[in-house]
Amino acid sequence: MKKLFSRLNTNDRQAIVLVGVNGFFWFAWAFGCYQAVYLQGVGFSASSMGVVNALSSVVGIASVSFWGMASDRMGSLRKVLITVLIGGSLMYALIPLVPVEFRGSPVLLMCYIPAVCFFRSSMSPYAENLLVRNCNELRLNFGVLRSLGSFLFTIGSLIIAAWLPNLGVRNTFWVTGLFMLIPIIMTFFAREPAARVPAKKGEKRSMNLGELFKNKAYMAFLGFGFIFYIAVACEGNFLPYYMASIGVDSKQYGIILALRATMEIPFLLFMIRLRRRFPLRVLILGSSLLMGIECIGLGLLANSLPTMMLFCMFFGLGNGLFIGSSLNYVYELAPSHLKASAQAFFTSMSSVAGILGNLAGGAVFDAIGAKTFYLTVSALFVLSAGVFLLSFKGKRENTEVPGQN
Repeated sequence: MKKLFSRLNTNDRQAIVLVGVNGFFWFAWAFGCYQAVYLQGVGFSASSMGVVNALSSVVGIASVSFWGMASDRMGSLRKVLITVLIGGSLMYALIPLVPVEFRGSPVLLMCYIPAVCFFRSSMSPYAENLLVRNCNELRLNFGVLRSLGSFLFTIGSLIIAAWLPNLGVRNTFWVTGLFMLIPIIMTFFAREPAARVPAKKGEKRSMNLGELFKNKAYMAFLGFGFIFYIAVACEGNFLPYYMASIGVDSKQYGIILALRATMEIPFLLFMIRLRRRFPLRVLILGSSLLMGIECIGLGLLANSLPTMMLFCMFFGLGNGLFIGSSLNYVYELAPSHLKASAQAFFTSMSSVAGILGNLAGGAVFDAIGAKTFYLTVSALFVLSAGVFLLSFKGKRENTEVPGQN
């Protein structure tokens, strides 16, 4: 195996390494999607869940911005990714050790879980960032490599859904940390994306962040993303409560996640062809509309696990379209020396939106009920699409596919 690996050229070796990092990251992440179910099981209402997620989003703003600027200053995305993977996995694995039997335990969880997010909120953005930057620089097919991440997420979701009755929700936390060791080790062998040489000791280097905020296309995308991520936060974080409201066991949540991840794969596999025919911003617009269709279905027609699965397929398709287009859109808009910061600020903006989505979403869910809540979320997706559509006026976009085969 070692001889076979050594015969591969640099790009082929890195493609295998990047699949190991991103693919097994998402495989491990699938086992860590039960925090909401765990908190629901220890007595958290939708409103309380919203508060926890909102506090986590506040920390996420500082987290992603801090690690993004650290990456650009050090000239190393890989070191930052290793740091957040280790810190986030370790702290997440310890969540079940926070006592839940005492009167003040909800307060302890509301403090500890946001602290975990100082690392955990940056794990996914920088795992994706490492993949998209290397794919563009090495001319690798991002869609194909990222689709393997969705495939392994599907496998992980199905495994944990079948294993959960024996394993228990509580034990998913340390299992997640255990599987996350694989992408941590693989990251050591990943290529460092091109970056400026890190500043010498004592040297002050201007980040020139104003370049980003003078970019009208980037700012328009931030505006779209703000509304879009409010809707995403509402849609995803309260789905276990929706399931309970229609009589579906929330422990079946893994099946929904597996189906969604499976539906991401087609658009990811054909992303290059889509990008040759459509501008990236049109693909992003389509993703928002597909997610809105899912929420309309949940609000009007879903009444069982099979009907939920039918409409959740639309969310999976939309998410695959968004993953394949949004990361590359940010990459193309940002100057070469601010690509990590551009992604960091976009992710931080999504955290701000998450604060509103979680705080307002939990209260609104409890006040108006599950069905009406998801119809409201569908309206937010449509609104985000409308705002983004208005930013198209007078703009043209190159539909070439740089940096990919």
